[in-house]
Amino acid sequence: MLDEGFGANELRTQQDILKAAKYRLAQSDEALLPSLPLCVSIKTHCEGMSLEEATRFFEENCYYEHKPATRRRCAATFDPQYCYYSLGKLQILKLRQDYQKQEGAGRLAAKIHDEMLRHGAPPIRLLRESMLKDHTILG
Repeated sequence: MLDEGFGANELRTQQDILKAAKYRLAQSDEALLPSLPLCVSIKTHCEGMSLEEATRFFEENCYYEHKPATRRRCAATFDPQYCYYSLGKLQILKLRQDYQKQEGAGRLAAKIHDEMLRHGAPPIRLLRESMLKDHTILG
């Protein structure tokens, strides 16, 4: 919503600008949280992070209490699908950026989302192929 200018007309005072910046910071923090289990998964399997260190990682970086941190640690270390959420999000953001380049400047969020939903739920690669006219940017 922030990317599409929601609330921009209300940024009249310094306090409004600060409030919007705090909201953007909180939004960024929430966007990073799904990446942390992927970090734990890689560190436990490739760098020898112990399960206790993984729990502490969630406590210190996600601000989880001990019990939720332990549950997240278990999922992150034993569920190989943890990376798919982050990977899919990055692929969709790239598709959105490329589609916006193709269609020109302006606010196209509704058009992009409608076009994506029109295709159902195919793999992102097929969605890119369907939505993008220039197949040299299929990546």
